[in-house]
Amino acid sequence: MLDKTVAIVCAESGAWPNAFRDNLTGLGVGHVEVVANIDHFEGAIDPDRVNYVFFQQAVGLPYMMKALRILRMYPRGDVKYSPAILMARELVETQLRQMVELGFDDVIQFPCTKGMLRRRMHAQIMTPISYFITSNYFGPDRRLFFEGEAGRKPRFGTRGYERRTFIRSPEHGVGIMDVQVFEPEPADDVSTQIEI
Repeated sequence: MLDKTVAIVCAESGAWPNAFRDNLTGLGVGHVEVVANIDHFEGAIDPDRVNYVFFQQAVGLPYMMKALRILRMYPRGDVKYSPAILMARELVETQLRQMVELGFDDVIQFPCTKGMLRRRMHAQIMTPISYFITSNYFGPDRRLFFEGEAGRKPRFGTRGYERRTFIRSPEHGVGIMDVQVFEPEPADDVSTQIEI
């Protein structure tokens, strides 16, 4: 199944991206592209396939933010639903929270085995996944990442949002299973309130 996918490895030049490319190829990924320069990121995207986008922690926050913006706003195909995965070493909780807030689908901390990497990649395909859309965010369920199943409860806030549940299929692309639109409750009319 991974043979029908593309992996884009966003990493600084050096030995690590080449070794990681070899690992992904060994896992059966169809095509692996290493991108050291953000200017080449968009050109590595294949709009006709599931694109796994891996980020080496060392590329830095500006690179990650720009690449995620390009990914989530990509105008063609199902690219905006591509899994973005951070490959990190020794993240403290505040850093982990920051990365999840950016919209990563998964954060894998080293050391990790090939088997673990394969399982985490397979969890991103052929499994229902929910993305949230707000006025300033499009991506995975950030609350679920920290709260587990408790994060699945509907949110009733002051702003509306949309929840899209979909499945990524390497053979058929992204299939939308469900769309839920949540609108905030209208504020009470203050003119009818009684003051005491």
